[in-house]
This record gives sequence, structure tokens and C-alpha cells, in this order.
Amino acid sequence: MKCLVINLDRSADRLAEVTAEFARIGIPFERVAGIDAATGAPVIAPPLTEAEVCCFLSHRLCWQIIADGPDRYGVVFEDDVVFSHDAGPMLADGSWIPRDADVVKLETFFVPVRLGGRHVPVKNGYSATRLFGQHMGACGYILSKKAAQKLLKSTRRLKATVDFVLFSPTEMTTARSTTYQLMPALCAQAQFVAENGGPATLIQFAPPPPRNKRILDRIQAEATRALARLRNRNFFATQKVDAVPLRFPLAMQADIDPNPIPALA
Repeated sequence: MKCLVINLDRSADRLAEVTAEFARIGIPFERVAGIDAATGAPVIAPPLTEAEVCCFLSHRLCWQIIADGPDRYGVVFEDDVVFSHDAGPMLADGSWIPRDADVVKLETFFVPVRLGGRHVPVKNGYSATRLFGQHMGACGYILSKKAAQKLLKSTRRLKATVDFVLFSPTEMTTARSTTYQLMPALCAQAQFVAENGGPATLIQFAPPPPRNKRILDRIQAEATRALARLRNRNFFATQKVDAVPLRFPLAMQADIDPNPIPALA
């Protein structure tokens, strides 16, 4: 699988950090120059901010590469990714990916996540579990060629942030996709695992305050969520976990403490 890393031209420090991360796990990557909000968003897409628009368009550049490429799957990362110690073999090839997967989320936000009750062993002690609940973040995910093509068509007009489009059951793009969560997670953003928070990426800004949705939007979101549950038959066969644990040498326990763990030496 080709690993794509979004990095802004002015973020040389982040490029150095992510290059070291990939070297540590022995996997090559291709840099994708992100669209920088500092120079202004190329399109206006209310209610998204310029930063959210540029972040989304940067991910779409990766989707286009995957859609046009020869491989069945590609992997998208943001430049503040931190990997588990055994991430290399999982990224070396995609033979372990469930055949019906459109998206496989690799990261964790260390928050409660609603998952399917069936854990499918895939490789090296990892399992793939259907992701039914909302699990935000777009720092690391696998995307199928077919799903990339569909996403490019359905996001010509931007209406929500990229992580909502990918991982929120209230969005039709998510409801129509077969999405898995890798267990334990393969990566996280540096802010969650570095000792001092880690250098902040400029690609994905902190989430804005919640916006008040119109009643019509709320009805549509709940209808989409119901469609997702009906399509996936996940009304009952789900479980709720407190965290998807990262497997660092310093944190091999089954359930990780919700507080950020120290960075690797």
C-alpha cells in the first residue's frame, strides 16, 4: 500500500518529525503538499472555516491519488502521526484488510467508541472491528480505491469537515460505507501521546465550537444515522469501549489509561 502524508510547505519541522516516525517503523511514504489556509482557501464553503476547507481539500488530493492509482488500497496520514512500535508490518502490505472494507480507521482519540461485537483477527495480534459510532479524527486511515472514487464524487461540494464525512454516522458518506476500526489502534496524533503534547500540526486545527444546526439539518442527520444502523444491522450487536489502545512498548496493557502516555524514546 502507498502511504501518503499531508504536509504544508511551511511545516518543515513537522516533515522532519514524520520522516523520523516512518524511518522508525521502516516504511516509505509519499509527501502530499497540503493546501495552506494561510494563503486563503481556494473555495468558500460555509459553514466550514477556511482552515477546514483547506484541510478537506488536502485530503481530497490524497483520495485522487488513490483513485487514480493501481493499488486496491491506499493509506492517508497527517504529519503529526505517531505510530505504535509494530506498525511497520501492518503497513507493509494490505493482504490483511477485510475484503468488504471501504475505510479502516487506524487512529484513536482515546474516547468511547461504539464498535461491532465481532472482532476479526487480521495480523500480528490485531483485529478489525466494524465501526458503528462516531470516532472523529483523520490523522490515519486506509481507503479503498473504490471508496476514494465515490468520495471524490460525493464531496465536490463541501458541507462538513473531512473527519465527519469519513467517520460520522450522521453523514451519508459514512452511512453508505463499510468502515472498520483496527484494534488496537495503529497510531494517534502527537498531541495525545507526546510527553509535552508534541509539535502541533498546521493541517488540522482545533475543532471549532459546536454550531447550532437547523431543525431540518437535525432531522436529516438522525434519518441518516437510522439508515446507517439499518444497513449495518447494528441496533443491538454493538459494544462500547472506553479507548482503543495504542500498543507502545511502554503501554502493552489491554486498557490504556485515558491520560496521554509518554512518547517513545
